[in-house]
Amino acid sequence: MIDFKNVSKVYDNGTRALSNVNIHIDKGEFVFVVGASGAGKSTFLKLMMREEVPSSGTIRIKDYNLGEMKKRKIPYFRRNMGIVFQDFRLIPNMIVYDNIAFAMRVVGAKEKEIRKRVPYVINIVGLPQKAHSYPSELSGGEQQRVALARALVNNADIIIADEPTGNVDPQMSLEIVELLKRLNETGTTVIMVTHAHDLVKKFDNRVIVLDSGEVVSDGLVDGGEIPIHSSSHLNLQPDGKIKNKFTKKFGKKNKAEEPAGEKGKDDSFLDALVGDTDSYRVYLEEEKPEEVTAENTEGGDSK
Repeated sequence: MIDFKNVSKVYDNGTRALSNVNIHIDKGEFVFVVGASGAGKSTFLKLMMREEVPSSGTIRIKDYNLGEMKKRKIPYFRRNMGIVFQDFRLIPNMIVYDNIAFAMRVVGAKEKEIRKRVPYVINIVGLPQKAHSYPSELSGGEQQRVALARALVNNADIIIADEPTGNVDPQMSLEIVELLKRLNETGTTVIMVTHAHDLVKKFDNRVIVLDSGEVVSDGLVDGGEIPIHSSSHLNLQPDGKIKNKFTKKFGKKNKAEEPAGEKGKDDSFLDALVGDTDSYRVYLEEEKPEEVTAENTEGGDSK
């Protein structure tokens, strides 16, 4: 479903963000991608979302070759994905219902479909009593659940969660991952990027570790420990030996907490979700349907 073959990315300023990366992710997998700041996680995501193209190598997601994709096809490609960001990116002057419905309106969904689908995903994320609340009235964990519901509402084949637990407490972090796992059990492919190694160790999932733009480990959590090496996806030295950076930096003897990854704030939700800003502008100029306005919600409960 997702194939990175010999992918390297060098930016115009000379920064080598990824080097000869080979990764295959099957449909329905749940994969953690971990690494410290500067490891290449953000570039990996941007390549998957087709915000960037590789300097060399090929990336295929479903039936798309991302390096050869025409710009006009990018919005349609991104509709296969649901994106969950660390900083939520909710629209402050819209209630929860409208924040989620927003993602359906930009792809041209009919209001009848929206009225059926939005309450369903609100229930999935456990927020039926918050449907008519504004983001400022929600806790951090609740805002992240809204962001997750928005990613789910268009029946995305792939959920990409970019540091989804970065702004919530440890208990809510566990709940967010458990929710992602339940979604994964329905067949949705989930890729969660994080630097929170302690959180990853609590789940028996596949973990891809990036370091300095290279894949230094790819395997399953075993006995609460991230694997030091495994499988054919690893980058090898010319003599065929596995590079030992991971052992030094992430091995059992080194318990130091990794620094938090730096998150770019300029990648707008609008572009990352569908890249269809005209549709967003049209929606913002429209009058909200009567059934979803806050004024019609006496009692505050969602239907």
